[in-house]
Amino acid sequence: MPRYSKEFIGEIKSRLRVSDVIGKFVKLTQRGNEFVGLSPFKNEKTPSFTVNDEKEFFHCFSSAEHGDIFSFLMKHKNMSYPESIEYLANQAGLNPETGIIRDPNYVEKDFSSLKKIINEANNYFKDQLKASTEAQKYIDKRSIDENIIKKFELGYSGNGNNNLYNHLKKIGLNIDDAISIGLIKKSNKKKDEFYDFFRNRFMFPIKDYKSNIIAFGGRALDNSNIKYINSSDSPIFKKSFQLYNLNLAIEENRKPRNLIIVEGYMDVITLYQNNFKSSVAPLGTALTSYQLERAWKVCQNPIIMFDGDEAGQKAAQRVALLALNNLLPDHSLRFCLLPKDYDPDDYLNKNSPSNLQDVIDNSLSLSEFIWDTELEKEDISIPEKKAGFEKRIRILINKINNKTVREYYNKFFNDKLNELKFNRNIPYDVNYQRKKNRISSEMLASDRVKKQSHESVVREKIMLICLIENPFLIAKYSEELGKIRFNDLNLSSLVSEILEFSASNVDKELENFNFKSYLIERGLNQEIKYIFQPKLLSTYSSIIKNEKVEVEKSFISLLDLHRNLVEENDLDIALNDLEEKMDEKSFENFMRIKKESISKN
Repeated sequence: MPRYSKEFIGEIKSRLRVSDVIGKFVKLTQRGNEFVGLSPFKNEKTPSFTVNDEKEFFHCFSSAEHGDIFSFLMKHKNMSYPESIEYLANQAGLNPETGIIRDPNYVEKDFSSLKKIINEANNYFKDQLKASTEAQKYIDKRSIDENIIKKFELGYSGNGNNNLYNHLKKIGLNIDDAISIGLIKKSNKKKDEFYDFFRNRFMFPIKDYKSNIIAFGGRALDNSNIKYINSSDSPIFKKSFQLYNLNLAIEENRKPRNLIIVEGYMDVITLYQNNFKSSVAPLGTALTSYQLERAWKVCQNPIIMFDGDEAGQKAAQRVALLALNNLLPDHSLRFCLLPKDYDPDDYLNKNSPSNLQDVIDNSLSLSEFIWDTELEKEDISIPEKKAGFEKRIRILINKINNKTVREYYNKFFNDKLNELKFNRNIPYDVNYQRKKNRISSEMLASDRVKKQSHESVVREKIMLICLIENPFLIAKYSEELGKIRFNDLNLSSLVSEILEFSASNVDKELENFNFKSYLIERGLNQEIKYIFQPKLLSTYSSIIKNEKVEVEKSFISLLDLHRNLVEENDLDIALNDLEEKMDEKSFENFMRIKKESISKN
């Protein structure tokens, strides 16, 4: 980290008033010689935060925080000391480089040529994206918004063997530098022959926390056995230290309450597109201790949201063990359990962001996740197995290096073990805890609880797409539409707009009317995007776009089916019974009725 001279720091202070710096983050009101405002460190109703320009400090009476402009940024915006100096130097109109203390014998490494090549490659990939129909198909398939493409600077490598090589060579850039950062590879078969490392791949620029591009990830668009590849380590990139999207995750808040750690690039992008902006991912490898420490610097209690398949859950268990070795006071992890075989991208394609927020809110603490994971490993209904389970728990506790944290974990698990030993009301089923979580997960995803079961949501989306694509149906069936209870609450504004339109356009000829464009102009762009998903349109194209008679027949069938299913209350009764008893019998009854309901669809 750079060291700055006292004279340079003094120059920054002389150019900036404390109230001007802090006033960008806290609403201040002048009272005499001081400024007052609500504490940025603690929730309060009466202002206790003061700023004094003459004495060049701030003081917070409610939290006892005190300091100058640099310490304010370090405490409030989670900056390091050098980062705060750099930030304020720029604000003061000074070049941070001029204030750095340099050893006379120190020779600074110049990576400018590498940075120039990697930025040129990024521009090349972005240009290739615009010209590639194959890449555009992938964008449509994954429903990536145009604004997201620009925000993440997504690109396409091109499908030639050495297109990038020829481009870099043509504009006079050093090929050896391109090789050193992994963009170009030298052929082992032919002398003086080179090829592009990324070929026919959808490109994800990897950036440091300051948004400088340092590497790339590429997703195959053909049948390659290796779906994802990443740049190898280079002078400007160390894979095990970086987190994908950390720069945007802290863009709005340098210390987010929920930092979500997922497995892949597209998981991050889908989450960001659905307003879960504080999302990051390791770079194609298991989460490392360095990445975990970097995450903890931003958020003390990040959320692990790995895939719901077996591989994803094993990866989550490895992260739990990694965290145990590195735990410190006030630092931990939460574990968000997605339904089986779902990843975050899948889940958001079939559910709303509010659904996912509910799942996040039900995340397990690290200690709970470890307990549940160990409990499900084998049947502990006999004494010997209980003893083995306790032994495994003790071994895990001893992995915690921090003495204070280890003592509290010891107490937590001792209490749980005593419950297991002496509380006869606790069943010793091998999967008891997991079944409890699975019951909760089913309840959470239930059509009758969150109004979001996948089957009813699909049906409702198809009905609305039919209406929007075939406006002649609106006048004929608006009354029936108004009587239906839509389970997906995200569709309510769309339904209301359709009914309002129908009421005010009773006598108009709507057969050739572009109703979709009309709704977008009315501010329903997000709702349109939510239902007009490429997979859905492709699967149900015969229902949506057909002869008028066939479209109307299909729509009536959907209408009748939906009305009949909504009227059924068997699932409601089973669910109420499950909520009251929370036992295995009521859970099995609930699942049986739910499956029967789905089979009727």
